[in-house]
Parts: sequence; structure tokens; C-alpha cells
Amino acid sequence: MSRFEGRVAYVLGGGSDGPARPGETLPMGNGRAIALRLAAEGATVVVGDKVLARAEATVEHLAVPGLAVEVDAADPGSCRAAVAAALAHGGRLDIVVCNVGLSGREPLKVQSIEDWDIASDVNVRSHWLTAQAALEPMLERGSGAFVFVGSTAGVYSSRRSLSYEATKAAQLAVMRHVAVRYAGRGIRANAVVLGTIDSALVRREFGDAPGAARASVVPMGREGRPEEAAGAVAFLVSDDAGYVTGQSLLVDGGVSAAWPIPPVVS
Repeated sequence: MSRFEGRVAYVLGGGSDGPARPGETLPMGNGRAIALRLAAEGATVVVGDKVLARAEATVEHLAVPGLAVEVDAADPGSCRAAVAAALAHGGRLDIVVCNVGLSGREPLKVQSIEDWDIASDVNVRSHWLTAQAALEPMLERGSGAFVFVGSTAGVYSSRRSLSYEATKAAQLAVMRHVAVRYAGRGIRANAVVLGTIDSALVRREFGDAPGAARASVVPMGREGRPEEAAGAVAFLVSDDAGYVTGQSLLVDGGVSAAWPIPPVVS
């Protein structure tokens, strides 16, 4: 497939930090899977990550040559510089995927200001700063597609982390603003709202044993795969979704459609 031949994509959070799945040589996170999928369909991909080596590992496995850039999502200057590097490398930006995020573990009763601030900086501010930096050259060309990688925690409460839930909800508001404000000038913005995905981050944060407990609340009876998240992103940035903007595509195995929470699958 070559849906994205001649297009340039920037994936913020395209490295991977966490244990690999059984039989996996390259630990697969959502951002890495997205970068690999876009490159497999012909895009020139620039991969940003806080740790350059993680971005470089992704680039080494791309189907077409790409670029790794170091970016600290908590640093506004770094966010802008990474977009500038992507533009300089590709000469244009057609696709921007904002995937970086931090999970929190503090409910309201013990929510700390420090945890709230870093979650806001990474989960929301880095996304709108990245979009802002990429927007002007897209407007000049009259086209561009953004995808924000969100979470069901931004739509439904897990009762677990106030900062994560609040910032993931705010992330969707950023997406809607971009979509509505600039729709008439050729810009599209959407989000994938992910449920339980067996990503490197999830395995690092919640354990790398087979996710039977995590899968037990999913009607499909299993965790999703980063490659499935990547497939949803690839659709949203493709011409196949040319009339789709301002939408939150739920990729959650049916969790959001179920009431009450499904029982454990025996």
C-alpha cells in the first residue's frame, strides 16, 4: 500500500519504553506502531521521543528512511524545535500525530499539584504547542491532518487518577478546537480514544504478565494491540477519512458500549 507516498508525518511520542510482548524483539508502543504503519504505507516519518535512542530504534525499523529527534514534551521550546526539525527534514508536514502522555495514580483526595502540573504539561500543553507549530505551514498549503491519541479515561472515569482523566478530556477539547476552527482551510483533526492496549507503556506501568485481568472487562475478551491503534490512526489521516473531522474514534474492544462492566471471561 502507498496511501501516504510523498507525505511527511511527525509522530510525537514515537519511541517505546517498556517490556516487550512475548516473542517480540522490538518493544511495541502505540507511537512506535503508528510510525511503522505510516512508513509502511509510504510516508516519510519523523519520530520524536524524550530519549533519542528510543526514537532511533523506531527509525531503524521504518520501511522508508526517516528521522529521529529528541523532544522533551514538558518543555515548550523543545516541542517547537522538534516540529521545526521535522519541517526541515521533510520540507513539509502533512500528518501530525500527538501520542505522548503520562498516566497518574492519584484520586482527588490526594491529588498533588506537582502530579497535576506535569500531567497538564505533557498530556495537553505539548499537544497544542505541537499543533500550533505545525499549523501555519499546513494552512499555507491548504491541507493537513492531526490525530491526538487519547484514552477512554478522558470520556469515562476509572476512579483512579484525576490528573490523567482531566488532561485526557482536555486533549479532546484541543482536538475539537483545531477541527472546527480550521476545517474550512483544509485542516482535519481527530482523536483515537484507546481502551486497554497491550502496549509497552501499559506493561511497564501495570505489569508485563499476560493481561487476563485487564482483558476481563473487555467484551472482546482480550487487550488491544498497538498495531490496531495504528490502523485506526492510519485511517483517520488518510484520504479515506477526508470527510471526517472533530471526531473521537473509540478503539476499546467494546468497553464503552457495555453496561454493566462485563464479567470476567472464564
